Amino acid sequence: MRFIEDLCPPALLYLIFLVVQIGLDASLGLWATLAVKSIFGLAVVLLLDMLCGIELGVVSWFLVAAPFLITALGTSIAIGTQFDAHVLGTVTEKFYDPSASKTDVEREGGSNDIARVTQ
Repeated sequence: MRFIEDLCPPALLYLIFLVVQIGLDASLGLWATLAVKSIFGLAVVLLLDMLCGIELGVVSWFLVAAPFLITALGTSIAIGTQFDAHVLGTVTEKFYDPSASKTDVEREGGSNDIARVTQ
């Protein structure tokens, strides 16, 4: 395990993320995805470690952190501008029993159906 002990922190962090992803792919039986992720992931780990080796650790950290920062920024912008409300329009949910008539108010067992009504 000398290889893992010699990795710089950004490469080690990326390797941990890679192992989690590979574990998820293995548990789902996605063998082709697992193989491709393993090959490219190990290449990225080596690249990150090489960047640390030539005193470009800041660039290595940026490459590891950039996807998380971009995702957080995009999510906060979407929440702040209520992007989902603009895309979906006004959607209201109303509970009703499709098998009940206007005179038949009670039904055995009730109903938990949800109707999506757009206005």
